[in-house]
Amino acid sequence: MESTRDDGQVHVACQGTVPEVWERLLGALDGMGVPVFCAVDHAANAEGAGLRMPATRVVTFGNPAVGTLLMLEAPSIALDLPLRMLVREAGGVTMLSYARPEVLAARHGIDPGFAPVGKVSAFMAGLADRVRR
Repeated sequence: MESTRDDGQVHVACQGTVPEVWERLLGALDGMGVPVFCAVDHAANAEGAGLRMPATRVVTFGNPAVGTLLMLEAPSIALDLPLRMLVREAGGVTMLSYARPEVLAARHGIDPGFAPVGKVSAFMAGLADRVRR
């Protein structure tokens, strides 16, 4: 199941637990040679602060050869790069979420028809599809 909200966020229900989906996501990125810049376990950080929350992890990653083209087109898009995906537990379902690249581009005045935007969009959708099962 996939849904896209009005704000451009894509949410994909995944098979498996958060740790299982997380490992598939990191493995897929590694297998494609996509650099991972940062991984954050928000639930572990919350626990360290004496708080509890459902499993929630975010990974930032990207291809500098594509991201740079977007930043050259509109430097402010650097605020939304590198790309990121969220893996979280929501009511017993593991969800994978990301922002639609066309929405990010439009926010920064980049024509959604600009070729690198389409490339990133296809990549994100393909990655989500690969990780969800």
